[in-house]
Amino acid sequence: MNQRKRWIVCVVLCFFCKLYGEDRKDNKGYRNFNDALKKPMDVRVLDLSHNQLTVLPKEIGRLQNLEELDLSDNQLATLPNEIGTLRKLRKLNLIENQLKSLPKEIEKLQNLGWLYLMHNRLATLPSEIGALQNLKGLYLFHNQLTVLPQEIGRLQKLEELNLFHNQLATLPQEIGQLQNLKELDLSYNQLTTFPKEIGKLRKLEYLFLETTQLTVLPQEIGTLQNLKGLDLGDNQLTVLPQEIGQLQRLKLLYLFNNRLTTFPQEIVELQNLNNLNLFNNRLTTLPQEIGQLQKLEDLDLSGNRFTAFPQEIGTLQNLKRLYLFNNRLTTLPQEIGQLQNLEQLDLRYNQLTVLPNEIGQLQNLEYLNLSNNQLTTLPQEIGQLQNLKRLYLSDNRLTTLSEEIAGLQNLQDLNLSNNQLAALPKEIGTLQKLRRLYLSHNRLTTLPKEIGTLEKLEELDLSGNPFTTFPQEVVGLKHLKILKLKDIPALLSEKEKIRKLLPGVKIIYFQSEDTFVEF
Repeated sequence: MNQRKRWIVCVVLCFFCKLYGEDRKDNKGYRNFNDALKKPMDVRVLDLSHNQLTVLPKEIGRLQNLEELDLSDNQLATLPNEIGTLRKLRKLNLIENQLKSLPKEIEKLQNLGWLYLMHNRLATLPSEIGALQNLKGLYLFHNQLTVLPQEIGRLQKLEELNLFHNQLATLPQEIGQLQNLKELDLSYNQLTTFPKEIGKLRKLEYLFLETTQLTVLPQEIGTLQNLKGLDLGDNQLTVLPQEIGQLQRLKLLYLFNNRLTTFPQEIVELQNLNNLNLFNNRLTTLPQEIGQLQKLEDLDLSGNRFTAFPQEIGTLQNLKRLYLFNNRLTTLPQEIGQLQNLEQLDLRYNQLTVLPNEIGQLQNLEYLNLSNNQLTTLPQEIGQLQNLKRLYLSDNRLTTLSEEIAGLQNLQDLNLSNNQLAALPKEIGTLQKLRRLYLSHNRLTTLPKEIGTLEKLEELDLSGNPFTTFPQEVVGLKHLKILKLKDIPALLSEKEKIRKLLPGVKIIYFQSEDTFVEF
């Protein structure tokens, strides 16, 4: 979720960079304030970002035709009243300053469409904010707001309101008057109850309520018929209202880190859902009806208490990413092989002892994580995963590796650490795209000569194996950059010899990672 917030910031900043870059091409953009004052009536765009400004000169008011002003990443604590004279201003960027308040004169910016105030110290907004009748985007995340003025309801053209990471405990009723609002982010506030006024925002498409201490959702949630994305993650929800099933346009639903003990039956009615996140709840079973979610592409059920999955999971034909790590799974249904579009499958930290042969039918699979299970063997069909790029099998009980691994011709990462392998098949040398190979803490005393043909291998971990001499096959790895030989006592006396044998290797670990030998 934090990644989503970073993405928003990046989008905003990239937008401004693109904006100013284009305007400078037209000779209307300035980065130097003194230069701008030489021809004040010609200035359309002024970029004063990253200048360590503590004061914005009053002369800013002379730029009567200014349309875009970027003051981001400075140290401004206040704005001069003259800011109100910039009647043609359409975009104002004040990201990353030290503003504690805004001047009342801001009400005069009648053409302002976008106001960026993220990462400041605002505790309140002036009531005059309601005068900005053309405002479409208001971004206030990472401030110290405890209350919003009633006048915010007058922003009839507002489409995006971001209040992420403030200290709001309530919202004014007038928030329900924002009839054109499409996106509302209230995440990381202190809203213990769902503001019913939100139910009046009929054009709302995205609603973010992550980490707001919610314990219940009112039935009004069902009135948001245009909702496409709903983030309710990291709250204290135990059930969902039936009305949530009315959100037929919903594509994204985040319910991670809540207290759900049963799979909400209402979810299966969301026929357009393509991203469902139920990570870290208390679920033990899935309803057979989950197969009705035919448009689902992302399903995260990690961190629950599942022991088995229904056969119907195989009917999710559009599923691309399935995350099941940290559950109590002992088996997988054969029907998992029907997920022909699956690209990522994460099953780490379960109790799997065997995989169904049908796993070989996942022809589009690129990522498979089976670490921390109880696997003793792999089905031969694993070699049919010709698009697999990353295979993680660490912390299992594997004693042998099937020669069918030769079929994984696109494999780039292979992790076999912490198993019981005494030997590797010669077919490992056919994995010509392999870049990283982790073999630590097995029972290897030798390596097949074919391993030296892995021309693209960059990192090799042999730590914790009972080698008595340095495996010469490593010398053939011409592109090797990192070699780990930790916890192999017999090799400590061969440091200098190994160093001379591998002049192209940049880093060799012999002990803990804080005492490596670097060349």
